[in-house]
Amino acid sequence: MVGAVISEKITCPPGHVTGHNKSGGEMGKRKLPAGTWIEREMFESKAYLALTGFAPQLLTLILAKRQFENHGRQGKQQRVCINCDNLNITYSEFKNRYGISQPKMTRAIDQLLAKGFISIVHPGGAYRKDKAVFALSTNWVIWQIGTVLESRERENIERGFCKPKK
Repeated sequence: MVGAVISEKITCPPGHVTGHNKSGGEMGKRKLPAGTWIEREMFESKAYLALTGFAPQLLTLILAKRQFENHGRQGKQQRVCINCDNLNITYSEFKNRYGISQPKMTRAIDQLLAKGFISIVHPGGAYRKDKAVFALSTNWVIWQIGTVLESRERENIERGFCKPKK
C-alpha cells in the first residue's frame, strides 16, 4: 500500500489511511477515538514480532495518538493521518496515565527507534519543559535482525567523583 499524501512534502506511511469516517467532522478538541487501526503488514512484520517488553504496547499507544481528517468527495472519502510527523511522547504522561516507569519507557522507545517504527523529529529535554517529538516511520519494512535503524543521542552526564581530572 502506498502512503497518503498530506502536503507536497509530507506523506503518511502505509497503515495510516483507513476507509470511511462514519462519525464525520474534524478531529479538534474532541474525545479520543474509540480505537485505532494497525495494518496487518505491520503486526506480521519481522520487526514487530522482534519487539519485546513494553515496546509493542507503546507502539499501539503511539498509533492511538494519530489524528485523522477526511479527504475526498462524499462516498469516496478516506481518512488521512494529519499528525504522523508530529507526535508528542512525554514520560510524565505515560507514567501518570498508564503507570509506566521512565526506564521502561526509554527501553521501549529505543526498540521502536532501532526497528524503524518511529524516528526523532525533536529530542526534547526533561528540565527545559521541552517535549520530545517523534514521527511515524516505515523503515520497519527494511529492518533485518541485527540492524539498528536509528538510535537516540546519548547525553554524557558527569556526576560527582566521575569527572575526569584536568
